[in-house]
Amino acid sequence: MYNFSDISIVLVETQSQGNLGAVARIMKNMGLSQLVLVDCQTEIGDESFRRSCGAEKLLENANQVTGLSNALAPFHLSIGTTSRSVRWFSAVHSPDDLTKNLVSLSSNQKVAIVFGPERTGLTNEHLKYCQWQLKIPTDSQFVSLNLAHAVAIVAYELCQGSNASKSAPKNPLKLAVKSQVEGFTQDLEKCLDEIEFLSKQNPEEVMMTLRQIFSRASLEERDVRILRGILRQWRWYAELNKKT
Repeated sequence: MYNFSDISIVLVETQSQGNLGAVARIMKNMGLSQLVLVDCQTEIGDESFRRSCGAEKLLENANQVTGLSNALAPFHLSIGTTSRSVRWFSAVHSPDDLTKNLVSLSSNQKVAIVFGPERTGLTNEHLKYCQWQLKIPTDSQFVSLNLAHAVAIVAYELCQGSNASKSAPKNPLKLAVKSQVEGFTQDLEKCLDEIEFLSKQNPEEVMMTLRQIFSRASLEERDVRILRGILRQWRWYAELNKKT
């Protein structure tokens, strides 16, 4: 079963001091302690601390990072929270079934649950770094949720799921960290560009599709090592042919 210490709430481009404080408060209520702020658009100020109501330390210890790709690099699994229909995600998880899916991971797998800016939510540029989609069920006529409310719903379900089941799977997944998968993806993009595959297609669309294929595959460290080994052999063979 997952450990709460391995789950981080990642807030992207947050604009409201009040939301920072409210998120910290609900996180502490539900036993979550890891908060990551990406390109935060406001400071952690007096209003944040007032709204945190006893969760000041969580705010003080928040990890502030520039760029979502950098923020997610050490994580094994990144989950983007959005109410939009995003066609490249193969499955959409609700908060109550998220815990059932997290059970498939081995211990010490770092999980990031990502929430977007208050005004726009997560954009496609943000979501390309996420492997799973999380969607909170709402009335179809009014889907927009306050940031802190969205975090509260997800944190509650995580807490309930953790309390309900302590059983572990027989063969838990040991996922590669995001930086390893992203490094392989960038190497693959260079190789595809060299053979002029991407020039004949929509490069961004192709790479987005490939990223989601790798996400669905739930690549483990050994998988990434083998795939990168294939690319090294590919380049060696290409250079050999150039000389001959």
